[in-house]
Amino acid sequence: MLTSSDIFDSPLPTPHAALDELQTTREAILDYQTQVETRFEAAAEEVAKAQAQTHAAREQLLQQQSESGRWKDNCASVEAKNAGLQLEIQNLQAQLANQKKHNKNLNAELLEVYRDLRAEDLPTLILRIGMNLVGAENGLFVGANGDVTLASVGLDDLPEPISQALYRFTREAAESEEPVICNDSEKLPDHSALVNLAALPVSIKNELKGVILVANKREGAFDDDDTELLLAIGKHAGIALENRRLHCALGDAFISTVAVLADAVEAKDPYTRGHCEGVSDLAARVAERMDWDKSELDQIRYAALLHDVGKLGIPDSILMKPSHLLPEEFTLIKTHVTIGRDLVTRVPALEFIGPIVYHHHERWDGGGYPSGLSGEDIPLGARIVGAVDALDAMITKRPYRDAMTLQAATKELQHCAGKQFDPYVIERLVEVLEERAPSAFA
Repeated sequence: MLTSSDIFDSPLPTPHAALDELQTTREAILDYQTQVETRFEAAAEEVAKAQAQTHAAREQLLQQQSESGRWKDNCASVEAKNAGLQLEIQNLQAQLANQKKHNKNLNAELLEVYRDLRAEDLPTLILRIGMNLVGAENGLFVGANGDVTLASVGLDDLPEPISQALYRFTREAAESEEPVICNDSEKLPDHSALVNLAALPVSIKNELKGVILVANKREGAFDDDDTELLLAIGKHAGIALENRRLHCALGDAFISTVAVLADAVEAKDPYTRGHCEGVSDLAARVAERMDWDKSELDQIRYAALLHDVGKLGIPDSILMKPSHLLPEEFTLIKTHVTIGRDLVTRVPALEFIGPIVYHHHERWDGGGYPSGLSGEDIPLGARIVGAVDALDAMITKRPYRDAMTLQAATKELQHCAGKQFDPYVIERLVEVLEERAPSAFA
């Protein structure tokens, strides 16, 4: 490439040569200019490209910033939703815990219903369970027709207009066999102090057994959950009432069977007519003094009725002998406890009274029969029946002797306490006698 030093340092050329050189120089300058322009254009293109890239990067950055903002917003929204879901989960867990607790209470209450089928007042028990589970303060349990009260809590002795108004709700539930709910106090009887109520039918196998009405829920209005709960209670209550009816029918049949057997014993001996029944009643009263529960009282009542059932196997000539028995006759008569035990233990429903029937002639000092047991080794039921049996025998007229007075017989029992009889049993028996016939001990 030609430089300026080359031009000025070289010897002066001829005009023609100078022109040539000038032309060459001009071309070189033009070529240089072209190269510079080319480089400038390339640089401009590079700058433009760089600017475009910078613009694109800037746009991308702005887009990323925008997306980042959206992501942040989305993340915040998701976090908010997660927080809401966590709170909802916590609420659901709390509801589930409450429901489990509620179900546990429901199961416990229903178990109590089935456990207390022999309770004296099953309708009141069922009503109170329903009230407790829904948080109601008052309630009624009415019969299937909807207007005969079987149980009442807080709604006793209401004025007739209020009672009839409540019966309208129970009759409606009975007729429709559907829940009836009223949370509007203005639709309830005036001056009744009721703010809400719910009436639910109690049925089993499509047979209406009654209607439960609960009122004055302590927290809020009656809702669908209360309805479902009360319907479940109604279903179980219906089963419980039916089981109670069947249980009572079975019990009646059982008692009738026991009474027939007792009558068969007394039919053999006209002098002991009513003896078993009297012993049964008095033995139960003595056991009641000892705080026996109902099932235990039934046990001793049946045992006392049948304590002499073994005499069915003793010849009439010995049972009705008008004079004292000979030793061999007394040996035979003593077998009635074994015969009686064998008879009752063959019947599963009577098996539990076998020990009382078998041991009621044992003595506290061990001198009785059939096993010669003494003291507390003798079943308590047998000790009670033995003492009452002896009392009844003393105050009953026999062919070979007159009846003793109640006072004289009682003194004889007290005299024999600690020898023939359990002293504790005699104390309780005397208390019962003094309560029943105070004039005899005046």
